[in-house]
Amino acid sequence: MKVKAVVKEVVQETPRVRLVRLVWEGVQSFSFRPGQWVGVWCDDFLGDNGKPLRRAFSIASSPGDAALELCVSRGKGFSAFLQDLAPGAIVNVDGPYGGFWLRPAEKYLFIAGGTGIAPFRSMIAQTLAAGREVLLLYSMKMPSDFVYRMELEGLRANKNFTMVPTITADHDFPAWEGKRGRVQKLLPSYWQKGWSVYVCGPPAMVEDLQVLLFKLGQPKELLFVDKWE
Repeated sequence: MKVKAVVKEVVQETPRVRLVRLVWEGVQSFSFRPGQWVGVWCDDFLGDNGKPLRRAFSIASSPGDAALELCVSRGKGFSAFLQDLAPGAIVNVDGPYGGFWLRPAEKYLFIAGGTGIAPFRSMIAQTLAAGREVLLLYSMKMPSDFVYRMELEGLRANKNFTMVPTITADHDFPAWEGKRGRVQKLLPSYWQKGWSVYVCGPPAMVEDLQVLLFKLGQPKELLFVDKWE
């Protein structure tokens, strides 16, 4: 599916991350499964070949939401351009794409790095609505990089949801009450047999975790990964 979308609003979520919310021109909704991604491009942002530069973004909103939400890190090039669009700007969207969506399971382990939390936002909502158990391990550089912090912390009231946030920066953050260190070091303390595991984040992190999970005994058929560049 390819549609023209209008920027409804852009919200500053963290110092580096903005939430770009899109609505549609001429269609009522955009169908997708939680965890999938879309291609996004603007007619007036061109690549080196003179053609519009298209980039992939995980969908952070849930099916049925009034807007399609993208979690965009500052970065360079098109990401910065997209962050700076004003409400009313037009973008092109196609998709959805990808096989990173939930398979039936009794309990889920989600592991996110940075803005890799984006697809898990709707996946967590789906699993909790179904009464399934969810453990989220979420790695970020420093506390200010905690995307969707208030929303995720609010889910702690749900008995089926457990979140373990961890920071990797070697600095003193006195107010930080979460874990410290890379998620690769924390994983052996939390992994259990029987979990369906989903991993999303930087390629190096995802690759390390795949190797570690297989060493721990995670079945290949119960491991799903989404690594972004």
